[in-house]
Amino acid sequence: MTLYPDTKIYIVCPAKVKTGGPELCHQFVSTLISFGVEAYVLYYPLSAVPFDKNDPVHDAYKKYHAPYVFELEDETRNIFVSPEGSTSSFYDYKKIRKVLWWMSVDNYLDNVANMVKYHLNNPLDYPVPKFFYFHKADDDIEHFVQSEYARQFIKLNGIRDEKIFMVEDYLNQAFLSRAAHVDLSRKENIVVFNPSKGYEITAKLMNFAPDIDWRPIKNMTAAQVQELLATAKVYIDFGNHPGKDRIPREAAISGCVVITGKRGSADNDIDINIPREFKFGAESNVGDVIKKIREVFENFPDAHAKQADYRARILDDKNRFVQEVATAFGINNVNRGGLALAQGFCDGTSLLVENLQRKSLAADFIIDDMMSTAEMAKLADGLILREQNRNYLRVNEKLVEIITRDDAKFLYQEGRINKFALLEPSDAELAELNNFYEPNAADVLNVERISSD
Repeated sequence: MTLYPDTKIYIVCPAKVKTGGPELCHQFVSTLISFGVEAYVLYYPLSAVPFDKNDPVHDAYKKYHAPYVFELEDETRNIFVSPEGSTSSFYDYKKIRKVLWWMSVDNYLDNVANMVKYHLNNPLDYPVPKFFYFHKADDDIEHFVQSEYARQFIKLNGIRDEKIFMVEDYLNQAFLSRAAHVDLSRKENIVVFNPSKGYEITAKLMNFAPDIDWRPIKNMTAAQVQELLATAKVYIDFGNHPGKDRIPREAAISGCVVITGKRGSADNDIDINIPREFKFGAESNVGDVIKKIREVFENFPDAHAKQADYRARILDDKNRFVQEVATAFGINNVNRGGLALAQGFCDGTSLLVENLQRKSLAADFIIDDMMSTAEMAKLADGLILREQNRNYLRVNEKLVEIITRDDAKFLYQEGRINKFALLEPSDAELAELNNFYEPNAADVLNVERISSD
């Protein structure tokens, strides 16, 4: 899709909800901003999830520092992106260009089925909502697909190749960093499963082999899930695989051997590119699966090696996602990221900003834990502006966001920050920056003082 200098891109997302879809929405906006594109999360409420309009961002996604709105500008130069579960909102707007992002084929079908079922029982309750249904009137809509499974589905239903762009997703970079330190030699004979995915088959497996140590992912924090996956040798998933699910990838990158069924995205060799010996369809019996699990227990290094291609693809997901977003919007210059002042507020801050401007460089972030807080915004007597629960310093005509060190590290991993600037740093300051952020040497700018005379 063509981007104009004043194009704004919006992606609709439920407020205060933490699942794979909302995280992908925030990754998408963050990536567009790193390209210099004006992009927003367009929040809407879910009846079961109360939220305050002054704080609609789930805590897990605040680190993305994605700007948000509750209404969009319905103009032809702008673009509205909607996951498949929110297509009724397409028909509220007349001018804006539209993209339907197929994150989950099965969720789309479930939503349609539930809507029809409701109106069968309550035909006069309210008008049947409009929704996308592969009609010719919607030929102007373009399509992103998060999985090969989704691509096959929409092609089967008549969407032309030139209207389809592969835009996948990627695992949280903090998760990948921790997973890189998994010690495979300490793996135990444990099978991990998600009880909300294919539990009917999993229950049969547990009844067939009660001696195996089966561990459900249930009522656990993200850190606890990662610790469990780092300990186990096997992860199983016999669910419906409505898209390219995250937990199988998290398991694989944590060193688990992944065993799946053949439903949804698991059936093709792109979305889950593991050897077919690790996939069991309806033709298989319980004993076949248990036999494979025991083989993995007994010869884990060989089984783990057979899924090296899967892990390599997962590790490349982020790079591929960035390129896919660029391709979908015709972005040719893929230089990404902004500049962060790494010394926080100090006597030399204004001089550093001035010297950067003389080099035609502008700061995008100031890293300062204390000055990023709401309390400091109140005490700063107008020096610091607070918008959308984030603090900003006005530098000439630009607002420079003030962020914490932890968020700066995350944004560097994400690509939103690509340079750290310091004003004549001491050896101790450089050592602290290198130890904490682990930047590439070329990403650290040592700015010399320039006389203002």
